[in-house]
Amino acid sequence: MELTLPQLDFWALSPVLAMTLTGCLVLIVDLFAPPRHSQTLLAVVALLGLVVTAALTVALWDYNPGGSFSGTYIADNFSLFFNLVFCLIVGVTVLLSHEQLDREDFHPGEYYTLLLFSAAGMMLMASAGDLIMVFLGLELLSIPLYILAGFSRRRLESEEASIKYLLLGAFASGFLLYGIALVYGASGSTNLNCVAEALGARAGAATVECPSTVPLEGAGVPAMMLAGIGMLIVGLGFKAAVAPFHVWTPDVYEGSPTAVTAYMSVAAKAAAFAAILRVFLTAFPSLVQDWSGMLGIIAILTIIIGNTVAIAQQNIKRLLAYSSIAHAGYILIAVVAANELGVQSVLYYTLAYTLMNLGAFAVVILLGRRGEENVMIADYAGAGYRQPLLGVAMTIFMLSLAGIPPTAGFFGKFYIFSAAIDAGQFPLAVVGILGSVISVYYYLRVIYTMYMVEPTRDLGKPLRAPWATAAAAIAVAGVLLLGLFPQLVIELAQGSVPFFQ
Repeated sequence: MELTLPQLDFWALSPVLAMTLTGCLVLIVDLFAPPRHSQTLLAVVALLGLVVTAALTVALWDYNPGGSFSGTYIADNFSLFFNLVFCLIVGVTVLLSHEQLDREDFHPGEYYTLLLFSAAGMMLMASAGDLIMVFLGLELLSIPLYILAGFSRRRLESEEASIKYLLLGAFASGFLLYGIALVYGASGSTNLNCVAEALGARAGAATVECPSTVPLEGAGVPAMMLAGIGMLIVGLGFKAAVAPFHVWTPDVYEGSPTAVTAYMSVAAKAAAFAAILRVFLTAFPSLVQDWSGMLGIIAILTIIIGNTVAIAQQNIKRLLAYSSIAHAGYILIAVVAANELGVQSVLYYTLAYTLMNLGAFAVVILLGRRGEENVMIADYAGAGYRQPLLGVAMTIFMLSLAGIPPTAGFFGKFYIFSAAIDAGQFPLAVVGILGSVISVYYYLRVIYTMYMVEPTRDLGKPLRAPWATAAAAIAVAGVLLLGLFPQLVIELAQGSVPFFQ
C-alpha cells in the first residue's frame, strides 16, 4: 500500500498561523508584563500581530493555490478579503475594549487571547474547502464567544447571556454536524468540490481525489441530501442571527459587555456569511433552485421580524441587536441572488456593516461611565448638544444603517437590491426596500432623542477614552469613505469573485 502524504502549504496558512501565534504571545507577555502597564502592552502586542496578519494576507493576494491540506483549506482572494475584514474587526474591537477593560476591571490577557483565537476560527470558516473545516472553524469561533459573553462576572445579566449563548449554540452546532453527516452519506465526501462533482456540477479549482461515486443528478437528488442542506442552513443561520434562529440575539447582546456585543454582532455574522457563500456556491450550485427558496423565505422573515420588533425597543443594545437581525436578512438577499453581483455586494456590505455597527457601539461605550453603561435610548437626550462630536458620529452611523446617501450603508443596500433584481428575485428586493423604509423610523428616533429631547439627567463629563475615540474616528472615516468612493471596495470584490465561483 502506497502512503500518500497530503499537500502541505504553510505559506497559504500563514495568516491563520500569525493570528493564532499572536494569541499565544499575548498569553506569554501577560505572564511577565508589569501590572500597571499590562493592559496597554497587551493591546499593542495584539494590534501588532493583526498588522502582521494583514500584511501576510496582502502578500498572498492572487496566490490562489487551489487547495492545500488535501483540499480542506483554500487561500483564494475571497477568503483573503474576509481575512482583512476580520483583522479590521478585531483591531477596532481591541481599541474599543481598552477603556472598558479598565472600567469593568477585566483581565486583559485572557480577553485579547480569546478575541484572537475566535478570529482564527473565522479565518478557517472563510477558507474552508471541506465541511469538516467549516465545523472546526465554527467551534473555534464560538467557544471564545461563549466565554466573552460572560466575561463580566459581577453582572448576573452577563452570566445569563453566556449560558443562553452556550446552550443554544451547542444545539445549533449539533444541527450543523448532523447536516454534514447527511451530506456525506448522500455524496460520499465532505469536500465541497467532491460534493459538487457528485451532484453533477463542474469541479472546482482544488486538486482533490474524489471518491468514485455515481453522480446523483441522474436519479434525482436524494432526500438525505436536501435534509442535510436544511440542517446546514440551521447551523450557519444561528451564527448569522437570521430568523427563526435569532431568538438568542437580543438577550445575549444586552447581557454581554458592550465591547463584546460590538464584536460578536459583526464577527460571527461575517464569518457565517463567508461560510454560507463558500458552501452553497461551491458544493450546491446545481441545487440553487432548491436551497434559494428556503433562504429566500428566511430572508423575508428576518427582515420583517428584525425591523418591526426594533421599533418597540427602548434599550440601544437591543435595538442594535434587532437591527443586526434585519441586516442579516439584507445580506441573505444577495446570497439568494447567487450571481456575481450578489457575491460582490456581500463582500462590500460586510465591510460597510462592520464599520457602521462597530462605530455605533463605540459611541455607546464613550457615553458610558464606570458602573453605568447608559444603554437606554432616553439616556441620550440632549447628547447631541452636550457632546457634539459623539452626536455627529452617532448620527452618521444611524443614517448609514438606515441606508441614507452618501453613506456606505446606502450603496451596500443598492448593490444588494440590484443583485436581487438581476437574478429575478423581485419579491425579495421589494421586501428589502420596505424593510429599509421601516428601519428609518427607529434609527431617526435615536437622532431625534439626541437633538430634540430635553435631557432628564446629567450624562456627566465625556469619558476620557482615547482608544475608543480612535475606534469611532476610524469607523466614521470608513463609513464616509466607502459611501463617497464605493468603487474602491467593489473593484477589490470583483477581483475576489472569480477565484470563488
